[in-house]
Amino acid sequence: MFAGASGAGKTTISRLAPADATLLTDEISYVRKSATGYDAHGTPFAGELARLGAHCSAPLAALYLLRQGPENKIDEIDPALATQALLRNILFFARDAALVQSVFEGAYEFVQRVPVRQLTFRKDASVWELLV
Repeated sequence: MFAGASGAGKTTISRLAPADATLLTDEISYVRKSATGYDAHGTPFAGELARLGAHCSAPLAALYLLRQGPENKIDEIDPALATQALLRNILFFARDAALVQSVFEGAYEFVQRVPVRQLTFRKDASVWELLV
């Protein structure tokens, strides 16, 4: 799964995906905890690609925080910084203190169980050689 602020490259990396890749969504992702980890699910939301997400799910192997740059590389991220970054990418509007605490705890648990990495990539398909 890929995350980042507007302009980070979510749509770009989706466009660069291999032809046989299943795109769950290029817009809002749904992630659900399972008995063995977390699963990412397709959603009916269409982003810039104007394609609805696939009606399927897949185990989540990692979360990549995107950054465009001169080379393709993957860097480790401190868990505290990974939690901060994840929280910036969660769609959440409630103000209830208990719900806010629950979201924070969920993000912290997610980062403990799923590798979160910084993915710097060039705008070409060679980035997928690091990911596949």
